[in-house]
Amino acid sequence: MPRPSRRVDVRATAARIFREHGYLAATMDQIADEVGLNKGTLYHYYPSKSAILYELLSEQVDATLDMLARVPLTGSSTERMRFFVREQVAHVATSHDELVVFFQEVPWMDQRLSAEDARSIRQRIYRYEEFVKSLLAEGVRTDEFRPLAPSTTLYSIIGILAYVPNWYRRPEDGTDDLLVEEVTDFVMGGICAAPPEKPATGARRNSRN
Repeated sequence: MPRPSRRVDVRATAARIFREHGYLAATMDQIADEVGLNKGTLYHYYPSKSAILYELLSEQVDATLDMLARVPLTGSSTERMRFFVREQVAHVATSHDELVVFFQEVPWMDQRLSAEDARSIRQRIYRYEEFVKSLLAEGVRTDEFRPLAPSTTLYSIIGILAYVPNWYRRPEDGTDDLLVEEVTDFVMGGICAAPPEKPATGARRNSRN
């Protein structure tokens, strides 16, 4: 049985290569060379390039569903939405290669993956989308959110989150707090009917590189 740690190495290396060169241009030989494995050993971990891609996509969508499960069941729509957005921003700040590949390859997964694997990813994405749309719709019903179409708002939020890994790098102090608060404030400011209340976070520091 392959050691789990080497699977992690393979996925991380493949994510970087997929990001830098594109999935179609990347090869198993290239991944094996970068990880420091011979090709036969790499195939012992993953039978194909598409198997690596499927695991990368699964890992990211499952991480998002884990966040969904942590959203409080009680509280206002604003509080619950802010919690979820904040969790998502914190995640995209720390998974650069993997998330770039996710947003880059999901539109093409029917061409990249088996029908069964693509369907599995799509079903989990649907669960995420339906949860967020229901939370947005509830906020509109309670007049906490502006009367925006939930689907349009959802995909606008996804668009904001999708681009963060392309430009953000952790500052020298090693924390993502400022990014998380600023992006969360921006998203919530766009959907709330009134300026959203949020906990005091103390003095802000400039984390721009």
